[in-house]
Amino acid sequence: MYKFLLTFIMAITMCVPSIVNAGFGTGIGITFPVSGSGSSSPNNNSSYAAMQSDNIIQELVVEQRNGKLFLELKVTNSGDWPYSVSHRNGQVYDFIITDKNGEKLWQWSDNMAFTQALTSSSIDAHSFKVYKAELDSKTFNKIKENAILVTAYILDTSYKLSTKVPTRVAANKTPIFIHGGVIISN
Repeated sequence: MYKFLLTFIMAITMCVPSIVNAGFGTGIGITFPVSGSGSSSPNNNSSYAAMQSDNIIQELVVEQRNGKLFLELKVTNSGDWPYSVSHRNGQVYDFIITDKNGEKLWQWSDNMAFTQALTSSSIDAHSFKVYKAELDSKTFNKIKENAILVTAYILDTSYKLSTKVPTRVAANKTPIFIHGGVIISN
């Protein structure tokens, strides 16, 4: 089974560059089992997704700790020139949590004010930036039963990265899976 899974992952990985450069919208999702026979372990309360397009690598890590949800989007520029993005306003990034129907349950930028002036952000060559958000325990407890997917993105780019909201499962319960997705569109 694992040999098949590894072959499948390698096949998907080899297809990604041609899809990324195609210039049309699409999505890729892969699910990995992370628990054996339904046992609970400390690592079951995080999930991860990543993608690379040219010299830009994006990684999304979502972790449930102490009743809170921590969200982190790391953007790395492995190229030899700075990576710059022009923005329509002062907001650079965002995180959204949705339910099984794709309905928004929480968005980091809700109730925030950003300058309405045109701005830009950049990442120096061979450097990275980390964008973070934290969902407090009170808010997370209100939505966690319905929360399925976390999506993170840099505004005014074509790439969105998604992964499953991590859940803890006690022993002898349903096994835990991590599902990562990449959404590519114009």
